[in-house]
Amino acid sequence: MAYTYAVLGGGRQGTAAAYDMAQHGDAERVLIGDIDVEAAERSAARVDRLIGSPIASPHELDVTDQEDLVAFLGPVDSFLSAVPYCNNPTITSAAIEARSSMTDLGGKTDLVLEQMKRSAEAEAAGISIIPDCGQVPGMGTSLTVYAMSLL
Repeated sequence: MAYTYAVLGGGRQGTAAAYDMAQHGDAERVLIGDIDVEAAERSAARVDRLIGSPIASPHELDVTDQEDLVAFLGPVDSFLSAVPYCNNPTITSAAIEARSSMTDLGGKTDLVLEQMKRSAEAEAAGISIIPDCGQVPGMGTSLTVYAMSLL
């Protein structure tokens, strides 16, 4: 089964995630949404070039426009939010409404706790919301725990 993925944010982290989805995620397509359509176009072109086939598509998207965001996420199985963390609580609402699983890069504990209060709603929608998976916390914390286990 091939999946439809999306990335919100066509910057470096979003492009890297889109490449990973396309390369390793059994992707049928990867949608890249950014408020700056040229950033989305550059990101999609880079992913397509690295993969060697047209799998990524750019979209102009303002994540603060809830109606447009829900419509964008409608066909998406799973997505990554790589936009400023202050947007993640409302993106969580859109993910639940669109029934699209979400991961984000996090950035602020009180916002993550707000997202986690929506767990029952996400479960009822049949999706997962996995906040705060960026470098720190996330990879940085995992690497620190690993390093501590070596001592």
